Amino acid sequence: MSNAPSMLAAVYKEGQISVREVPRPQPGPGEVLLEVEGATLCATDIKIWRRGHRNIPAGSEAILGHEVVGRVVEVGEGVKAGLIGTRVVVPPNVGCGLCPACLRGWDSFCPEYKAYGVGLPGALAEYMLLTAPGVSRGGLIEVPEEVPVKVAVLAEATSCCYRGLRECAVEAGDSVLVMGAGPMGVLSMIAAAAMGASQVIAADPLEKRREMSLNFADYALDPSADDFLDQVQEITRGEGVDVAMVTAPSTAAQRQAIEAAAIGGRINLFAGLAPDDAFQGFPANLVHYRGLKVLGTTGTTPWEMKKVVALMAGKKLPNIDRVVTAVFPLARADEAFQEASKGEGLKVMLLPKK
Repeated sequence: MSNAPSMLAAVYKEGQISVREVPRPQPGPGEVLLEVEGATLCATDIKIWRRGHRNIPAGSEAILGHEVVGRVVEVGEGVKAGLIGTRVVVPPNVGCGLCPACLRGWDSFCPEYKAYGVGLPGALAEYMLLTAPGVSRGGLIEVPEEVPVKVAVLAEATSCCYRGLRECAVEAGDSVLVMGAGPMGVLSMIAAAAMGASQVIAADPLEKRREMSLNFADYALDPSADDFLDQVQEITRGEGVDVAMVTAPSTAAQRQAIEAAAIGGRINLFAGLAPDDAFQGFPANLVHYRGLKVLGTTGTTPWEMKKVVALMAGKKLPNIDRVVTAVFPLARADEAFQEASKGEGLKVMLLPKK
């Protein structure tokens, strides 16, 4: 019988999640072992659970999850022992460090990148191993002890939204329209308010989501209503919105965001579309004659995560503690995936020690 240490983990294989004991990783040179405090499920985790992923070969097993807060409990050779005990969040993407994207800090655009939970062991376990390349590329962002777990665990997701809004140059006094009131939409609303937006408008066709969004936005509109654009004009006194974040994977939402924009407005096509979807009849004249800026962002960087953690520590993200709407122990990970897939709440969190 082996005396090697083990840990509890939620193991994915071909659409199934099984919770069982697996070998506990041991950090090698440059590596760090985290004790996971909490992890939330991302839409990517749900997509993998449903349809698999090109970086997870058919028939193989994987530990999913990349939205995590934890504590350093072991370090490998070459890593400062003083890190032990540090509470951290983790940028999920690990690039090669040499390509043009990596040299700009954009690991998520690296053609060779790997990610925790997709190609690298993830966070849905009692312990999580951080790779040497990940650690060396800013992969440990310290989190103050006073930041609650249900807030700290949202640092990565929130920083993706923060980055998208920063690329749109959100500033004090701006009006911001968020198309889609799912988890990333709500986090975009929260980040927009923290960045100084004077009006935050949520748009979602589902009544329940519109109701929830009023915890984070000033207005909640139904984009399927015939007078949706008229309502936006009324709220913005006939000007349109300064910024629109499209967090819904919908060509209709993309078009409405462009149509709702003010002169000089900025539109972020934040959510990707399905491979067989396409934006037919792109309103190029609106973009041209209104001087609009249409862009897209994906992923985050350690710099943005550090900024978001500072906002969390300063309690500058209004009502972010209400984004986690369901909590499960790790032992009930399969139920957590079922709950998240319903789309009725916002974020689902797993607690290994619960």
